[in-house]
Amino acid sequence: MRAFAMFTMLLLANGAHASDLDALVAAERAFAASSPKLGVKAAFLGVLADDAIVFRPGATHARTWYAGRPDTAPFRLEWAPAAAEAADDLGYTFGPYRLTPIGADGSDGAPAGGQFFSVWVLREGRWRLLLDNGIEHALQELPGEAKDRAAGTRAVEGGDEAALRSADDQLNALRATTFDLAAWRALSAADAIELRSGQPPRAAVDLRDSAPMRARAERVLLRRSGDGRLAATAGVTTGDRPQSYQRVWRHQSEGWRLVVDQVGD
Repeated sequence: MRAFAMFTMLLLANGAHASDLDALVAAERAFAASSPKLGVKAAFLGVLADDAIVFRPGATHARTWYAGRPDTAPFRLEWAPAAAEAADDLGYTFGPYRLTPIGADGSDGAPAGGQFFSVWVLREGRWRLLLDNGIEHALQELPGEAKDRAAGTRAVEGGDEAALRSADDQLNALRATTFDLAAWRALSAADAIELRSGQPPRAAVDLRDSAPMRARAERVLLRRSGDGRLAATAGVTTGDRPQSYQRVWRHQSEGWRLVVDQVGD
């Protein structure tokens, strides 16, 4: 009887996870589909959370920034999620994008490529965009499916904020100095990836070096999922050429572990 009850609870938990993930991926795809139809400005204003931020290059209120953009952009922006993960009211997606310039005569220019990385929050039953950033790299095909990044992982509930702040602070210190692979891996999940301009996503197992940030970054955002299994942090350096970071962390049995680490230029 006890085994049956546990099995039933496991099925229900897996079903809830699948539902959250499917809804998140659907929200990302609907967002992407709206961009060519409505334009970039209207597409973003349609999904941004009220407290969303963008780095331009410092931390800026996203809805205010997009509201000040022209209604029509001189380019077409297309993208598709390659991977996603959701926990309770927090999730993230990333994948390739394609940006095609549009000439004054309406003709397409040569497209450029890169990778987007978005953090989403669930508000009143709807996924809203909290953070959105990207890097440039060679063009890639837009995928038709999104991989479930939580599959096979050891995420556990109850990750606390103090431990998360400590882990994020440690990584900020590491990022400001010569790259220390052992220290980076000690803070990273087995499936962690790095996003840096000029290169496709690099997995933790493939990472041998990484350029330091120009200065130590200061955190401007920290958000945990309601169940404490996922969290997002973001921040920016000071100085003449600010750099931003955007990260997602997963709480595992050994503590908070980095799963996506993006550094913007």
